[in-house]
Amino acid sequence: MRGFADMSICNRLSQILFAIGAYLCLPAILVLLSADVVLRYFFSAPIRWAQEAATVTLFLSLVFALPQSWLKDAHIRADFLAPLMGRAFGEALARLVWLLVLALSATIAVQCYKDIQLMVLFNERSSELALPLSWFRGALGGTAVLCGLLSLAKLVQLRPVARPIHGDSL
Repeated sequence: MRGFADMSICNRLSQILFAIGAYLCLPAILVLLSADVVLRYFFSAPIRWAQEAATVTLFLSLVFALPQSWLKDAHIRADFLAPLMGRAFGEALARLVWLLVLALSATIAVQCYKDIQLMVLFNERSSELALPLSWFRGALGGTAVLCGLLSLAKLVQLRPVARPIHGDSL
């Protein structure tokens, strides 16, 4: 059994979200802020909404990259204690971390669901672009659900979870 973590739907969805963040959001920020700088300093005609659009796009790129970083163990973590603990303790600690990630992901997803209801009720919008903020909260909530599924998959894996050679260490 390859385990719950190798679910192709979650894996594919996290790859798609990562690609959107890396290949659409980040270049869009670069182009937008470059155009704003050129217009601001050479023509005294800044793009009024550029900073807000860049901030929202950066938020989306970070949120969309999160599931793939969890799935591929590319997140930064402190592994300086791993050599000092036994294998069983290390695996138990890794499972505790995945349980905490699951709890946090579930909390974020539930809070986003509640926030979206209020945001729609009060028609909350961004200040410059007048974008409905509920969509961005929905992106965060959907990503939290995906992260929760991935952490659940890591929890039920039969093979050891702790692999200190993966991920960047502090």
